[in-house]
Amino acid sequence: MTRKAFLLGFYSIGGQVLLLRELTASYRGDELFIGFALFGWLLAVALGAILGGNQRVKITSGPLFVIGIILLPASIIALRFSPFVYSGIIWETVPLSTAALIAIVLMFPVGLISGWLFPVINREGYRPSESIIRAYLFEGIGAFVGGVAIVALVGWVFSTLTMAMAIGILVPGFYFVAPSRKNAAVLSVVLIILLAGIMLFAGGLDRILDTRKYSPYDVLRSFDTHYGRQAILSRDDDLILVSDNGIEAVYPGVQSAEEALIPPLLNRPEAKHLLLIGRAEFGIMQVADSLRDIVLTAVDPRVQLTQRLDSILPPNPATVQIDSDPISFLTDIKHISKYDVVIIHPGEPDNYKVSRLITPGFLSQVKVLLGPNGLLYLPTAYDTDRHISSEKARIITIIHNTLQRAFRHVTIWPGESTLFFASDSSLALPNDSVAQNGQDRHYAPVYVNEYYLPDRFTDLKLERLAEALSRDTVTINELNRPVLPHFQALYQAKARGADTMIIPFLLDNPFWLVILPALMLVFFIATLIKAKRRRFYGLFLYFTAGIVSLTLELLSFYVFQAQAGSLYAELGILIGAFMFGLAVGTFYSHHTPVEGIAIPALLMLLTASTLFLTTFDHISAQALVFYHALFLFSTAVATGTLFVAATRRYYFGKSSANRGLGYAVELVGSSVGALFAMTVFLPILGLGWLLGAIVIFLVITLVGVLISS
Repeated sequence: MTRKAFLLGFYSIGGQVLLLRELTASYRGDELFIGFALFGWLLAVALGAILGGNQRVKITSGPLFVIGIILLPASIIALRFSPFVYSGIIWETVPLSTAALIAIVLMFPVGLISGWLFPVINREGYRPSESIIRAYLFEGIGAFVGGVAIVALVGWVFSTLTMAMAIGILVPGFYFVAPSRKNAAVLSVVLIILLAGIMLFAGGLDRILDTRKYSPYDVLRSFDTHYGRQAILSRDDDLILVSDNGIEAVYPGVQSAEEALIPPLLNRPEAKHLLLIGRAEFGIMQVADSLRDIVLTAVDPRVQLTQRLDSILPPNPATVQIDSDPISFLTDIKHISKYDVVIIHPGEPDNYKVSRLITPGFLSQVKVLLGPNGLLYLPTAYDTDRHISSEKARIITIIHNTLQRAFRHVTIWPGESTLFFASDSSLALPNDSVAQNGQDRHYAPVYVNEYYLPDRFTDLKLERLAEALSRDTVTINELNRPVLPHFQALYQAKARGADTMIIPFLLDNPFWLVILPALMLVFFIATLIKAKRRRFYGLFLYFTAGIVSLTLELLSFYVFQAQAGSLYAELGILIGAFMFGLAVGTFYSHHTPVEGIAIPALLMLLTASTLFLTTFDHISAQALVFYHALFLFSTAVATGTLFVAATRRYYFGKSSANRGLGYAVELVGSSVGALFAMTVFLPILGLGWLLGAIVIFLVITLVGVLISS
């Protein structure tokens, strides 16, 4: 049973992580869909646990594993082509409601098999509590090994699809071959040969699929990085950089390159040293090379992308490319450079990876790198040349308000692409012509020319923009309350049915938040008024373990990414710490004959949550990995202990009980945390209030333990 439970953990975490990576890579890197995907995954696992726990359903774990390893790569391929379900147009943005439904549906098959396997495997044990805890322990160990392996290999050795194929070789290999020294040696050789074959030959499958997906473009490169999925396409004389199924840049791209570089030079004609947060290869570094006395430094973390672009577009010696995350770059204590202009050009703020760059905290770090009279420049794709919709006005005002928190002066240029300028020195609309500026730098602008400024600064356009900015002077985007991705989702909906009703309802009507706590309170009271309340309160402990642990895990991932900037690089350490803590908590509490272990488990969760609430914003950059790893480890130890406590309560003396029910209730709690924590409660309540609500919930649960005992 232990070997099968280990393989279940390895398969389950592999399926979950790979599907989540493919989901974000198919929908523009938007983390908002992760909550919906986890919701679908956990409900599927819960349903599978209930079905597997029903002893009238006769099926062994072997056929389930075979079905599972077929479904995993099939689901990844389905996710990759799923945007075409909404529209046959390659680059069209899929509305949030449609993408959320697709995510839930396509996470369901693999999740159902994962949940079904758990009770089927632990049914081999004699006593319910013993077999369930033992399976839970080894599932956690297998998940730890699988999570670390995936983070270490995907993006460097395998893609998401080829890693799924590798899992399809490893799991049945170790399942069907009986463990012995002779078999182990032969099996190892066979598996190494098969994995090498995947590395050498199956990698071309990604390019074949992208060739079909991006027809009629030619696919020059197709690969994964730690930050998402990349493709480099060509058509006629253009090169197109595709990041997470969205166009990031086009070469030669003269117009976008001029808009990225020349407008800040109109405000600061004396500027020489420019820092670009984004990619410079697609036209920007070529324009910078044509401008006299310009030294450009570009910062982007995708080193694999840099390596492949260097073989297609020869690097410019005058441009310094730094392969580092922007936040890690800014917090590096070895920095002594000062820049005249910092250009933030990362794309639309439809995910936390981009929106974290538009927060008062990050902007304050940018100020440290700016020299005297330094300027921050933020070009956006929002069209304010004509009518400004309420959704667009909301985003523009949030960006404007956020910039004002960090800088004394903020100016906006209206137009087909709205441009933001911020500085502690005065800002004014430039009086000099663009043509004269180009002559001074020996560059004649093609698009940002003498007709550029007069068309932007008509009285009507300036008045329309000022009226839009006056609608909200308070709301900002910050680490504690990231709102930009949610309003960006509403803006991208563009009057598409359900999105225009659901998103404003969720964000603008916080009164509905009382529904979930009310339902949880009803569940809490219902378990306490039962005749056998000690036993039935075990179900509420299962629910508590699920909702609290997953919510804290997701919040830790969010905070780490926002502060350290490189979540994917360290994700293996964080996942490993959590899964190892889960196994340690389960093992220790299982061998501790203490009746009231629920109390120390809840006290540990309460302590960890309180310390995280009071300290997460005061940790140095050098200690972030250790801090979050320790927090997740302690949270997982308490969760594993609470799972054992719930199992001892609910299954004591009930050998015929459904062995998947308790596991299913825990997964329902986890699914609630996945659906609401990041997508709803974080932007509405803010990080501090959400953590405070978790502390209150744990105190109430602790009171229930004392009453039910």
